[in-house]
Parts: sequence; C-alpha cells; structure tokens
Amino acid sequence: MSSETEPMGLWPTQISNQQLLGWTNLAALLGLYYVCKIIYRLYLSPLSHIPGRKLAAASHVYAFYHNVVCRGQYIWEIEKMHAQYGPIVRIGPDEVHINDSNFIDTIFAGPGHRREKAQLTINGLGSSPTAIATRSHDLHKSRRAALNPFFSTKNIRRLEPMVHEVLSQILQRLETAKKEKRSVNMSLLYRAATHDLIADYAFGQGSISFSREDLNQPYFQAYHEMVLTWHFGCYFPWFTHIMRRLPMTILTTMVPSVKQFISMIQAAMVKIDKIKAAASTEEPERPTIFHGLLSSSLPDSEKDSTRLAEEANVLLSAGTDSSANTLSAITFHLLSNPPILKKLREELEKAIPDKDERQFPSFNQVEQLPYLSAVIQEGLRLHPAVISRQQRVAPSEDLVYVNPSTGTNYRLPRGTVMAMNPLLLARIPALYPNPGEFRPERFLEDKRLRGYGLTFSRGSRMCLGMQLAYQEMYVILAGLFGRFDCAGEKGEGGEWLELYETDRGDVEMVRDLVTEGLRDGSVGVRVLVKGL
Repeated sequence: MSSETEPMGLWPTQISNQQLLGWTNLAALLGLYYVCKIIYRLYLSPLSHIPGRKLAAASHVYAFYHNVVCRGQYIWEIEKMHAQYGPIVRIGPDEVHINDSNFIDTIFAGPGHRREKAQLTINGLGSSPTAIATRSHDLHKSRRAALNPFFSTKNIRRLEPMVHEVLSQILQRLETAKKEKRSVNMSLLYRAATHDLIADYAFGQGSISFSREDLNQPYFQAYHEMVLTWHFGCYFPWFTHIMRRLPMTILTTMVPSVKQFISMIQAAMVKIDKIKAAASTEEPERPTIFHGLLSSSLPDSEKDSTRLAEEANVLLSAGTDSSANTLSAITFHLLSNPPILKKLREELEKAIPDKDERQFPSFNQVEQLPYLSAVIQEGLRLHPAVISRQQRVAPSEDLVYVNPSTGTNYRLPRGTVMAMNPLLLARIPALYPNPGEFRPERFLEDKRLRGYGLTFSRGSRMCLGMQLAYQEMYVILAGLFGRFDCAGEKGEGGEWLELYETDRGDVEMVRDLVTEGLRDGSVGVRVLVKGL
C-alpha cells in the first residue's frame, strides 16, 4: 500500500524542487547582471572619472529616493555634492551636473550644434507630441519653427493692449478689495492675468479667469496637484501611458483634479476645429497662434486637433505659472524692502511724470529703466521660471569640461546627459555675494551678471515665451508700483499695499516641482490695500 502511494507523495515535491532551483538560478543570474552593471558604472563607464556620490553613479534609485520619496529634494542634494566635489559632479549613471556659468553655451548650444532633451525629461512631460516634449533635434526644429513667429519681439510688442487689459483687471480687483476691506491673493491675481493673456493670444477667447469670481482658482489648483506626479512620471513613464488610456470616468474618479485639464483640452479641440472649419471661408479678425499653426507648412499629421490641443495645454501651463510665480516673489520682496521700492518708484516717477500714464505704461517707456530692470533680473535670479534641472544630450559630438580651479579635463562622450539648474547657478557666492539676499543693485554694479543666468534656458530650445514674460513683468510691475507704495508710505492718491499673513516662506522654494514648490499650506502672497 505504501509502495503505491509513496511516488504520488514524492512527485509534487520533485516538481517543487525543480521550480525552486529554476527560480534560484534566475535570481542568481539577475543578481550577477546587476552586480556587473554596477561595477561597470562605477569603474568602467566613460563617466567613472567624474567625482560624485557612488550611490548616485551606481543607480537611478538614489535620485528617485530624493525626488519621489522625499518630494523634490534632489536639487539640494546636488548642491551639497557641488560643495563637496566641485563644479562638475556625476548625479546619475549616465548624467553629470555642471554648476559653472562659463559652460552654459556649450551645453545649451545654438542651431549649429545638435542638442536633444534627455529621456528622463521626456518621460516627465508624458511623451506628448508637443514641441517642448520632442526629443529629436530635427523634429523639434520643425515644430518650433511653426511657433517661433508668434513669439518674436515684433509680434509680442503688438500684445501691449492685451497686457494693459489684464493690468486693468488687476487694479480693479485691488480697488474692490480696498472698498470691501479684505485681503487680496496677489499670486492668484497674477496667475489669472498671465493665463488670460496667453489664452487670448492662443485662441482669441478674451477673459477666462477674470470673468470668474474665483479667478479660475480650481484650474490653477488642479495644475499644482498634477505637477506633484512629475518626478514619478520621470522614472515610471508607463504610469502616464496607462493614465492616458483609462476611460475618462475611471481617470476622473482616481484623480479628480484632472477634470480641469480634460475640460481645457476638450475646449481647445473644439476651438481648433472651429478655426479649421472657418479657415477656408473667412479671414480671421485677429489671427491667433492656432490660426498660424494651421496655416503653416507643417504636414497635416502635425495639424491633428488632438496634437494641437496638447500644444495648447503646454502653452497655457508654461505661460501661466512661471511668470506669475516670479511676479509674486518680486511683489513680496518690494513690499518687505521699502528702500528698494522707494528707489523704484522714484525712477518710475522721473521717467513717466504723468500719474495716469504711469498707471498704464508702454513697454517702450519702461524696458530700458535701469533699476526696474535690475529688480526684475534679481527676481528672476532668486525665482527662475523653471526650477528643475535642464538636461541636454549632444548626440553627435564629444565635449570637454575644464575645471577652472584645478585645470582638470573631464571628457563627456556623446550621449552623456548634461544638466544645469538655473537656481543653483544663481546661488554661486563667487558671482552673487550673499546669494539669498534680494539686492537689485548687484545687476547695476556688474553688467556681466545678466550673461551668467539660465532663467529662460539657452540655445535652440530656449524658452519660447521669454519676450512675452518680460513684457508682462515690466508693464505689470511698473503699472502696479507706479501707483501703490508699501506700508507706511503713500502712493498715488495716498494708496499703498501691505503684506497680509505673508512671509518669505510664501515665496521661498523648498522643493523642486518643475516650478517653485513652496512650503506646505502656503497660499501665496496676500496683501491689504490701504488708502486715505
């Protein structure tokens, strides 16, 4: 009896042992593979001679931990590495970070040198078919060429009436708040202004945010919630691809804030389809960016409504938060530094004596004002439009970086991911003594400082909206502070702005969330409008 049943009892055990042996061998092979890979990265890689943390060089897990688990803290870890190892450090298996302004134009070279974005950045952008998320040098060049004319200096100057309109809306909201004796969220006001401006230019839609009592706050809140997934998407691009393919009912249940973006993209597609339909029958009263894209030399595949709607999403997002954050920070610094605001107001009063004209200045009147320019440059230095490190790949040439202190040459073979961070460049004490201090005078004392920054990137992929951002900042700041003074002083008509429950923590970046990640719970810069 036992002899008949014994083999049956042994048979499953024999299979189990074979399976266990197979899994053990597989695990051993995988372990050996990763050990060999780490050894290669640390000691045999073409980047093994570059200083830095061994953990960072061995695996992406180090950066993942600091950016995903610790929520955007890798920027500060990179700064510590530079303090320990010097201006060039290895921050990933295939990535180096260089904190030397003299090397900016080499990494971010012009059209004569092929430069591509790193795959990590493309992952974070969701691999969307937009100009900003295009890795290929040639395809980016084609997509960017269709957009460039609309952001030229000449065409941006024509937007001045639109800038005056959003400035008027800001002033009206401040007047209402003064009458009602309540605080105003300047950060929200600036987002509404910059969003309406780019939306009107893109689609001719007029006021969107200012037409709402809440200034479109749910949309901006949704944007800030969405960027929290940026770093996760960088390392797990499949996450974004899966989310894109989920049914809308499931997606909006999982991530309620995404409803705002879906509504915006759907509205953009409707608008684009209307522009397409009208293109053959009527001439637009005021051509917009998308009239231009649809009539451009781009192939029909590039004029697909879905792709253009995603391009619209990028334009609206990039054209809103970046300028608004810098405007908010400059407003805080001016109101918390009365001597600086006094100098600025004196310059504005001298340049534009008429107070009514000063309230709505032309860009031509203010763009060359030295102190206003210094205030804006200092604001951009401390609060750049984009905080995340900017990565580039030279696919067809080897580069060499020379450490200016030691004279050591570091070869960067083609395909290396090379990165710089605009905020870390702006915190180099040798260039900017007391780098954390808001001191516009530094840009008057040393004219070369303007060439040391990376605020709007450089080269063939530099920020498309740079000229628009400058016009917004110059005109809005000049108009606002040509009228209002700070607490204890009296501006035009005896009016002034006073910070309300706001301190530096409401403008100071604590984490990298593409744009400035402020402390938890911050609602931005708030003011009270006072007057006699």
